[in-house]
Amino acid sequence: MSHLNLCGADMDTRHVSGLPPCRPRMLPDEWVETYLFRVARENGIRRPRLSDIDHFRPTLSATALSKPDGYPIWGDTTLPRWSVVTRVNKIRYCPECMMQSRHIRSRWRLTVLDVCTVHYIRLKDDLAEPVMTRGYGREGRYFVSDVTDEQLWAGAVCPMPGERRYVEQMWSGFERSIVDNNFPGAFEQLTCILALEALLDAVLTTVRDPETRRLCTTRSTELAALVERYQFPLTASLDGIRAFLDHITVVSHRSVVLLRLRRMLIDEAHRPTCFSTLPIVDLRQRLLMGSRKGTSAAHEIPHPDHDQSTGYVSLGKAASLIGGPSRLVKWLIDKGICQGVRVVRVSQRQHTFLPSQAVDACDRWRASVATRKQVMNELHIDGRGFLVLSRTGLLRPVSVDSFKFFRRSDLADLCRRLERVSHPFPSNTAHLHPLLGEWISLSGCYRQVSTDVMNEVFSGKIPIFRRTGSPGLSAYFIDHTALERVRRLRMGEAIRHRHQQCPSGQLSLLTP
Repeated sequence: MSHLNLCGADMDTRHVSGLPPCRPRMLPDEWVETYLFRVARENGIRRPRLSDIDHFRPTLSATALSKPDGYPIWGDTTLPRWSVVTRVNKIRYCPECMMQSRHIRSRWRLTVLDVCTVHYIRLKDDLAEPVMTRGYGREGRYFVSDVTDEQLWAGAVCPMPGERRYVEQMWSGFERSIVDNNFPGAFEQLTCILALEALLDAVLTTVRDPETRRLCTTRSTELAALVERYQFPLTASLDGIRAFLDHITVVSHRSVVLLRLRRMLIDEAHRPTCFSTLPIVDLRQRLLMGSRKGTSAAHEIPHPDHDQSTGYVSLGKAASLIGGPSRLVKWLIDKGICQGVRVVRVSQRQHTFLPSQAVDACDRWRASVATRKQVMNELHIDGRGFLVLSRTGLLRPVSVDSFKFFRRSDLADLCRRLERVSHPFPSNTAHLHPLLGEWISLSGCYRQVSTDVMNEVFSGKIPIFRRTGSPGLSAYFIDHTALERVRRLRMGEAIRHRHQQCPSGQLSLLTP
């Protein structure tokens, strides 16, 4: 009888506790989310819901460490968010791999893996898991559990020779390691692959042809053409990354790669990922020194005593290395941050040259500050939150000509202060409100009230709660205590406002 109940009508998981009766073996590199749907079906749930698989998730040792975001899991290190897709996205697959075993591989959830290097077939994206995949009911979608062989192969294509060479160089070692169950080696390669993909993407922005984009050329095809054009070496290792950096000779390519490496440093300080295992500072310094050694004659000081002028770069070149406009470098020179600057007059024009150590000093200063957009991205706040933090004096701008920067030390202090005074996130969250939510008045007579309450929150006088796993300031919430404090201060502000309108000793006509 129990067997009939298990395999018949849908089982209600709300009344099931502990381990599920049927626990199928997890297949090689199987994606956690579709595996959980498979578990649900084998336990008699014909139409699994998200609540069903989230019920089973903590009960199975193979899935207990996973999260509902659907990101693939290899080891304990986090992958960059841009490199993976959540569970609501399309399900991509290799038809030949699916013919060998009908399960979805975790590696297919990598956004930058476009071609299966086991069979050299471009990944298709017409599979869906009911309830989970966005738009699963659209025409042309097939369900993972009942797709036919003909549907798997319909429209399958192979990459062109150039693209095949590119994906083979970049991805074949990683996929071989996955197939051989060498996950530590695969993850080490994946870290280097993602770093190379990010740097190649940066270079691609300088040469991308709008006509190519209109023809809907795939990303891997574009990168293959880029690698072929500039003969970039590609090896999924740390030495391979060094060789790639050494091979960059175009000035615009160096500039965007330097900016991308700096972006990595900033992102890793905020949210550590697998890139934290790479010596990003050393790699960036390697590219900086290489660019100075390769400085063309147009950037050298036109001075008779040429031996004394080696190691200098022009103002424009320094600006490109630092990642800012020339007037920013001029401001740094005026403030004494750049020293040893030489000015040479040629004909009617004046040229400014900076020594290498001065460029390093500028680069360190630029890395110590953030723009308004960077602050919002790193703290995960919107324009409203940025305005609140600025008015409370928690963000102190550094004005440079028409630009405004913010010290990263202030951002770090701000986060440390909140973490120090925050409480664990409660189980009942109905009474909580976002820290930088709609309760804050940005204009009118109550603007100062919001500022005062925000300062009290940061000083620990008002309770604040931190939700682990959420990025930046989006992790912090306040409860009714802050709202009640706002209400009392507003009442006091209203009373003071009425007293100002009715000075002491003068009767108000409104007084009964």
